Parts: sequence; C-alpha cells; structure tokens
Amino acid sequence: MLLAQQITKHEILLVVYFIIVVVVLVFLFILFFYTFQRRKNKFLIEKVVAQKEFESTLVQAENEIQEATLKNVGMELHDNVGQLLSVAKMQLRSGLSKLDEDKKDAFKEALETVDLSLTEVRQLSKIVNGEVLANLDLSEAIQVEIDRLNRFSHTDAHFSVTGEPIFIGEKEKIIIFRIVQECCSNVIKHAEAQQLDIAITYEKEHLHIAIKDNGIGYDINNNTLGSGLINMRRRAEMIHAKLIADSKEGQGTEITLTYYPSLHEAAQSSYS
Repeated sequence: MLLAQQITKHEILLVVYFIIVVVVLVFLFILFFYTFQRRKNKFLIEKVVAQKEFESTLVQAENEIQEATLKNVGMELHDNVGQLLSVAKMQLRSGLSKLDEDKKDAFKEALETVDLSLTEVRQLSKIVNGEVLANLDLSEAIQVEIDRLNRFSHTDAHFSVTGEPIFIGEKEKIIIFRIVQECCSNVIKHAEAQQLDIAITYEKEHLHIAIKDNGIGYDINNNTLGSGLINMRRRAEMIHAKLIADSKEGQGTEITLTYYPSLHEAAQSSYS
C-alpha cells in the first residue's frame, strides 16, 4: 500500500514537472513569436517609411531639376530672346520713320507683332522662373497665366479670389502654381473647353483651389492616367496637399486642391 502511494506521488510529480516544462516551453515560444513578429512589423514599417522617404526625395530632386531648367529657360527668354525682340522693335521703329506714308501699314503690323511677342516673352519668363515667381503673390502669378491664356488660346479663362491670403512658403507657393499651370496646360491641350474657371478660397487655416472647365471630360474609372494628372498628384503629395479630380465624359472636369500649411509643417518636422 505504501509503495503504491509512493508510486502515485512520483507519477504526480512527473506530471507536474511535465506540465511546468510544457508551460515554460509554450511561454518561451509565445515570447519568441511575439518578439519575432514585433521585429518583423518594425522592419516592415521602417521599410515603408524608407520607401516613402526615398520616393519623396526622388520627386523633390526631380522638381528641383525641373525648376533649375525652367529658371535657365526664363533667363534665356528674358535676357536673350527679349533683347533680340527689343532690338528688332527699335529697328522697325527706325525704319518706319523713314518710309513714305503709303508704305507704313505693313511695317506697323510687323511692329505690333514684335511688340506683342516681346510682351509675351516677358510674361512667359516670369512664370517659368521660380525665383521671379517667389517674389509674386500666388494670385498675381496665376493672373499672369490667365492673361496669357486669354491672349493666345480659344478658351475664355476667368480667375477669382475669396478671403484674406494666408502665409505660404516660397517653395510651396511655386509647387501650387505649377499644379495650376499644369492643369491649365491640360485644359488647353486636351479638354477642348470654351471656358475655364479658377477660384481661390482662403480660409483661416487652409487654401482651397477649384479649377473647372466645360470640356469633353474623361472617364475617372479609367486607370490609365495622363502624365499631367500624375505630375499634379505627385506635386500635391510633396506638400501634403489633397488633390481630387472629378470628371464625366461630355461634362467637363474639376480639379480641387486643398493645402493646409500647418499639416505640411508637421509632416516636415516628423521627417527631420
């Protein structure tokens, strides 16, 4: 009887030890799995963040290269092409003064054409040169673009501003203007629109821009995006702005851009 009790106690101890070992092993396995999963998740998050930072850096580098190219183009337009047109204008005026009255009409038309070209070159040099744009208000820069479109396109463009302007950094202002400029270019090239309306609304903490045309529109469910819309979205992402495109075939297109300076600043500080 005593032997049987001892055997039973021994078996109970073995079972207890076995249970303890199993519990410890399960605990170690759970701890290992939790640690592994945590490191895996951390690695994936770091990978995603690194990818986003890489893409952001790449887009920023592309934008800087583009702005540097546009700056050179603007300087060439202003300094070289502008100077040549100015000389041509002076030569035409000089020649015009020496002609008889019955021969002046053709030269007057040529002089007007050169004068108009000179004005266009000067305006164009402003909107392609980022340094010049930095010295303009956003609304002034857009107005220059609107005036240019009305002179040389069949689209009737209108521009309105509502509210008190808020502070926007120079780089951000140039990016916003490039988005508007890209949108205007798309309308002229593809939309076949008779009217284009651009409206800026300044709120206390954000800027809202609506760009609407009455052109042919497109199917927004079509995943094949044009390079223009892709460029606009990439630029909007650079400043953490929200860009929405809404269009229907035969009913025109509306692009809206909403920019919160505080949101962009917070995102910038989180990267640094």
